[in-house]
Amino acid sequence: MNSETLTTVLISDLDREDRLTDFSINPAGCPEKLLDSVKEVGIRHPISICSANKPYKIISGHKRVQAAIKSGLKSIPAFLVPSMDDALVKNLKENFALRNYSDVEKGRILNKLIAEGIQEETIIELYMPLLELERSKKIFRELASVEKIRPGLQKLLHRSNVPVKVFQVFFSWDPENQEAAEKFFSVTRPGVNKWRDLLELIEEISRRDGVPPKNIFSSPETHETLNDNGLTPPQKYDRIQESLREKRYPVFSDLKKQVARALDEMKLDDETRFKYHEAFESDEMKLELKFRDERELSRQVEKIFHALQSGSVEKLIKIIRG
Repeated sequence: MNSETLTTVLISDLDREDRLTDFSINPAGCPEKLLDSVKEVGIRHPISICSANKPYKIISGHKRVQAAIKSGLKSIPAFLVPSMDDALVKNLKENFALRNYSDVEKGRILNKLIAEGIQEETIIELYMPLLELERSKKIFRELASVEKIRPGLQKLLHRSNVPVKVFQVFFSWDPENQEAAEKFFSVTRPGVNKWRDLLELIEEISRRDGVPPKNIFSSPETHETLNDNGLTPPQKYDRIQESLREKRYPVFSDLKKQVARALDEMKLDDETRFKYHEAFESDEMKLELKFRDERELSRQVEKIFHALQSGSVEKLIKIIRG
């Protein structure tokens, strides 16, 4: 037999319980597009299996097998590989040509390699480059710590493609704190940057006030906002983040409120925009005027002049300059 032989095998002869080379974060899932394709044209890309013993272990193609089963197929084309010695390398090479793994998935893969008894040095030298990772002990240990995160939270991090540098904060959180975070992010469904911003606020407040993160996530204000059916997920996130920012930076929050009141007193035109450094690290201010004709410009300038005469501009400047 050649190193690999193409044949057709019965699906009933496959070992579908062995998950060594199933690296998907949702192994039970079968993409709808793949299922539609299999129903229409069958399996065009053979799976790879180890032919050493029956039932045959799947080296690559777990989702194709599931799609075949759901499509009512009894057999599937397969490449026969004599042994499992290079199965993991083969799987990673094949799958990385088709998709990119999230950091959570990479961490899960590293943990599978560890569970198989493969030495850390071998994983770093041989397998990490297959995952497009540097040969780094630090990166290896960071990603391998994914196992400390609850499965449900792992899935949320994977779907948002959150990098390890953002979610490594969870490595030191106990299951209850992780569960509270999971509930919050499953409702608000933010992007990567918003994951980072909110987790930084939670960590800072937790350290400063000596309270666990779960207490912050489950505060009455947060609970009420999360259960407000009149708000969209982004609106829920923004409202909660603003509340936490006020809690974290009460001085800045008070200054922003003073600025808002001063701007109300100025009664500027709707097309006039006032901008300033929100962290109050600079006393530089800017007015932007948008207009289409002389009349619109005149109206805005007139309101700015009235604000100067009333003293409200002077009041605003004093607030910004501290």
